Amino acid sequence: IPMTIIRRFECALQPRKLSVVQHHEKYPDSPRQKLEEIAGTRFYNTSPWTLAKIVASDTLVAENFNNYLDGFSPNVKLIIEKLSFRGYIKKLAEKKLLSGILQLASSWDLDPKKIDSIKMGYVFEDLIRQFSENAPAGDHYTGRDIGKLMSAILLAGASDSYLKGTKVVNVADIACGTAGLLVTFENYMRHVNPSAIVNLFGQEINDESFAIALAEMLIRGQDPDNICLQDTMQKDCFEDIFCDFMIMNPPFGESWAKTKEIEAAVRDEHKKGAEGRWGAGLPATGDMQLLFVQAAVAKLKPTGRCAIIENGSPLFTGGASSGESAIRQWLLDNDYLEAIVQLPNDLFYNTGITTYVWILAKDKSPERKGKVALI
Repeated sequence: IPMTIIRRFECALQPRKLSVVQHHEKYPDSPRQKLEEIAGTRFYNTSPWTLAKIVASDTLVAENFNNYLDGFSPNVKLIIEKLSFRGYIKKLAEKKLLSGILQLASSWDLDPKKIDSIKMGYVFEDLIRQFSENAPAGDHYTGRDIGKLMSAILLAGASDSYLKGTKVVNVADIACGTAGLLVTFENYMRHVNPSAIVNLFGQEINDESFAIALAEMLIRGQDPDNICLQDTMQKDCFEDIFCDFMIMNPPFGESWAKTKEIEAAVRDEHKKGAEGRWGAGLPATGDMQLLFVQAAVAKLKPTGRCAIIENGSPLFTGGASSGESAIRQWLLDNDYLEAIVQLPNDLFYNTGITTYVWILAKDKSPERKGKVALI
């Protein structure tokens, strides 16, 4: 995964790489913004090395490769750090494997003019799938077909104003993983309205997933500052941002009290009542899914819509006086729940359990008010 990301960046930077290197050599203190401007992207590399040159030098390969990585802009270096890649370089060099891997990677043609961001997304998906099959149920990866279904349902019930003209659309996933759902929604949105300006916002707690999501945003030309490495239970990174759409697959059966810090943050937020993210109630500590549901509602604009994947627990867990029941009643009393779509089993690579897509809407269409569709 790291080598794929690095080679993709190298291919994307190649047309203006020499100009960036020459400017940096002449003005070593040049601000980041100037280097981004010359590179024509939100990332750059000031090192004269390339993967091919490193292999051709045939000496000090690990040292030259590390110098090459040091030339990247801070956001790319953050990706490399979160993927823990530097340690592997030393191991590969010790086993006499590094030159061969760099030679192989330098032959990959990942030029964005030939491999667009959609195709590159499939490359990432397949790599992630291969290394995520033993992860917890639904972790890391949501198939592109599921994301397309969620996107289609969201837009089918949205105002026609989203389907034409230059419409600015804010989309968030506060458990974004590798940003697969965000990317799928953006692609679908641009398919139905090519003039739309789509701003993506993501929040993720897993270092590796965050790194891949950040790489996706850089490659797609999105604002990298809109992808945050942060536990959603402890903080909302986008307090002042409200969204037209949210699309999410939060973790199933994860405890919101697994550390004292997380539990304290959740309970403090709950004390804010309706002014906080979890004013409707707290589910049992063993499962945070209904906290993500409430957080999604809090992030939506008055006309906003959300599609969120859940397992059966948020539907069926908890008695009449439980926190789960209070949250479900709050959703119905406020008429936020538009539909629940049961998905076929075995759609996810690493679980066969039954899953559902909840469709939440702040402002239902007249014919759907007071009703919930069960599909």
